[in-house]
Amino acid sequence: MFLKTGFVRTRLSAMMFMQFFVWATWWVPIFTYAVRGRPFLDGAQAAWLVATTALGAMISPLLVGPIADRLFATERVLCVLHVVGGLCLFLAAQGESFWWLFVCLMVHTLCFMPTLALANSLTFRNLPNPDLFPRIALFGSIGWVVSGWIVGFGIGETSPGIFYLAGAVELLLAAYCLSLPHTPPKGEAKTVSDILGLKAVTLLKDPAFLLFIVCAFLIVIPAAFYFAGCNLMLKETDRPAPTALQTLGQIIEMGVMFTMPWFISAIGLRAILAVGMAIWALRYVLFATLSFPFIVLGLLLHGFAYVFVFVGAYIYVDKKAPADLRASAQSLIAFLMLGVGMFLGSLLSGQVIDGYPPFVASAPATRQIVIEKEGVAQTQSEETLARAPLPDWQEIVDQLDADGNEQIWLQELQAIRDPGFRVIHETVGRDGAVKRRILTYSRDDLIRVFTQIDDRKPIRTRGDFKTAKIGEISVERADWLAAQVHDWTPMWLWFAFAAAVICGVFAAGSFFLPDDIPTVTSEEPPPPPSAAEPAANDEEEVEDLALAPPESPPST
Repeated sequence: MFLKTGFVRTRLSAMMFMQFFVWATWWVPIFTYAVRGRPFLDGAQAAWLVATTALGAMISPLLVGPIADRLFATERVLCVLHVVGGLCLFLAAQGESFWWLFVCLMVHTLCFMPTLALANSLTFRNLPNPDLFPRIALFGSIGWVVSGWIVGFGIGETSPGIFYLAGAVELLLAAYCLSLPHTPPKGEAKTVSDILGLKAVTLLKDPAFLLFIVCAFLIVIPAAFYFAGCNLMLKETDRPAPTALQTLGQIIEMGVMFTMPWFISAIGLRAILAVGMAIWALRYVLFATLSFPFIVLGLLLHGFAYVFVFVGAYIYVDKKAPADLRASAQSLIAFLMLGVGMFLGSLLSGQVIDGYPPFVASAPATRQIVIEKEGVAQTQSEETLARAPLPDWQEIVDQLDADGNEQIWLQELQAIRDPGFRVIHETVGRDGAVKRRILTYSRDDLIRVFTQIDDRKPIRTRGDFKTAKIGEISVERADWLAAQVHDWTPMWLWFAFAAAVICGVFAAGSFFLPDDIPTVTSEEPPPPPSAAEPAANDEEEVEDLALAPPESPPST
């Protein structure tokens, strides 16, 4: 019996690992990929790509829930959803425009987001003891971390390889789901009210619960800026392996999750929520300094901010709501925080990022797509881009740095021959065809960009005296990168201020509004929902969550 139980736990743990590996691989770097990678979108468009998960969380339970609950076994539903989702990720890798990417990722998230709750449901129904769930959910966090290391140290945030990797693992997961324990449908019918948690609206008559719901919803809006902007900031400010660096928060989160009962016992649930909101504000202030040690400290604090706010909210609802309304209340808080709140926060983040643009980040260029097969090259498409991404510094040095001093001078730019400076990226298809994406920048446009960057330099450094000549240009790597950085400091401070105000309102309201939640002791802690765990007290509530918006994701 022990060996059988252990085998089931191992299989479920592998499912959780792949589940969150897929999500993290593309979602964490997607804003950076859109703004600095091949599509080269603006912040508002990139924000819509981030928001696809929130839209999926709001829409997909209405579409998938009835099918999973009444018609087909859970493992088969998971298989079909992951097949469609994986194929959409492969298609997203081919995207050259906003609409292509948005449609592919929207269909993917409509399929992927319900699998989070379905995976939880399948796990609980096949575990002899639900207390074992946190140990299995832990592998979801491990999958998130491992994917961050692979993207950060290997693939890179601006490579379409993030979609190929995520898609390949999701198709593997689809096949693996068929090997999971058979979990037949329960044959229950759920209404829209059940799915969205509308029955829990009656709890809003309690002023303390109303205060909690409003502040929990509002805090997600500034919190969403971390998920949209942090990876891009790390990339632009030339920090090492941005996606891997962000996993520091995930690693700390694991430790905070295990010590959560002690924190609740020491200061209480409402204080936990207030402290979590305050930490969101503090870490944004640390990010605003743009100092690497403070940025690292802010990333480490993310584990506390995330667990105290998101997981603390689920525990608070579990303790506050009556037994017959707990599942509905969990659905309501998930819909508001992970659906509506994250959606609004993502869109606002994109608008704010566009409001503080870099000094220079684009130039006109001509883009060609050429397919070569069996030695025959054919131009597939050609278009003129008013805003094309600037070349990487290494690409510039490799072609233009004639004297090898890691500086670009005016005469080196003037030596560019027609048709202009070319950047070529090649991919090889399964049929052996070579696909080349060629960006061509005219000599005059590139000189104009370098002149702007040279004029921006605040002081002349030793060895740069040649630029004292009228019309001379001297640009180094640091100058090139600094000119392409958004003005991050005011953005972080704006969202820090918003989080601080929400924290202040919640703390003041909690002081004046008494609450009747049961006292939690360290000897008998409630089982806190982990990064991928539903807060449910019995099997029936867990099954209800299969229809609810998915639980809070692991930190990014």
